[in-house]
Amino acid sequence: MNETAAILGCLAVILAAGLVERLLRDRAHSGIPIRVHVNGTRGKSTVTRLVAAALRAHGVPTLARVTGTEARVVLPDGTERPVRRLGPANVREELRFLLLARRLGVRAVVVECMAIRPDLQHAAERDMVVSTIGVVTNVRTDHTEVMGESLPEIAASLAATVPRGGVLVLGAPDFAGLFRERAAGLGARVVVAGPPPGASATPWLDENVATALEVTRLLGVPDDVALRAMSAAPPDPGAFHEHTASVAGREVPVLDARAANDPESFALLCGGSAALREAGRPVLAVFNHRHDRPDRLRRFAPALAALPDAHVLLTGDRPAWSLARASRHAGGAAFRFVPVSRLREAVQASGARAIVLCGNTRGLPVAGVVGGSPRG
Repeated sequence: MNETAAILGCLAVILAAGLVERLLRDRAHSGIPIRVHVNGTRGKSTVTRLVAAALRAHGVPTLARVTGTEARVVLPDGTERPVRRLGPANVREELRFLLLARRLGVRAVVVECMAIRPDLQHAAERDMVVSTIGVVTNVRTDHTEVMGESLPEIAASLAATVPRGGVLVLGAPDFAGLFRERAAGLGARVVVAGPPPGASATPWLDENVATALEVTRLLGVPDDVALRAMSAAPPDPGAFHEHTASVAGREVPVLDARAANDPESFALLCGGSAALREAGRPVLAVFNHRHDRPDRLRRFAPALAALPDAHVLLTGDRPAWSLARASRHAGGAAFRFVPVSRLREAVQASGARAIVLCGNTRGLPVAGVVGGSPRG
């Protein structure tokens, strides 16, 4: 009897906590008419920042949250503060964010989807954000261990954040039929972003701007206001960038593509780099491996091998022998593992004409690789 009472008491506490959480969420939603939830494989943090910047420039008090390389909250005045966590990331962080937005009295929130697993993406959308506008930036090969091996499977996973009764903006037309089918069942409509408003030296950024612009048009922000704000928006800390560094007494171009976690994005970034094309051979790729992302190395191998006269240094977590062997066979390039503690020495001795950093951001400081502060 006592055991039954204890179980019933625990259930009552859990139900009460869930009810309080739902009431708090609904109260927050009632004061925030614009809620944008940004999902996709690449560009989520950048699109989140661009949309928020445009809304601020249009006079709409906006709070944004990015969870890419560094989890940050972007306040209504454009200043940023880090997201502080006492434990692992949890989708319930979204509730704290919404309550903060309510306290600050903003009219809009722009939230990067922090979940990877489809069920958690669904929970983030249905139970927390409940967006009025959803975004899927693109569908590319990443997180295959939880989102599916094929692109259609990954698209189906990303469709977990289609807003009920809202609008879904697609950054690319790929799998538009799949998203429209999911949206129809939820009373939502789908809008595919148009072409970029102009060409620049960074095609990946042009795509992000086009996606963000489609969102701001839906929200009534004039294009000229939006584009000015987007051009002035600070980049995400993990965004792709190029610089030069002194390596063994030579100035060498360095491409930091660590945040491009899928081979398609990585190939696009490298293919669009004038510095890489002009550097000549050989190119040194430094791939930062994570033991909890084993499939990423195997999938990256052909893209790494496609670099001019590529030599690949694997660092970070030592990959399993079978994975390293499969990667060498898939890529055909020279792969060698070097621990982070010896990486600077290996890079200095490589004789590379250019260096590409890739794989994962965590645990790979740029200065530790190139042996000095970046220039340019």
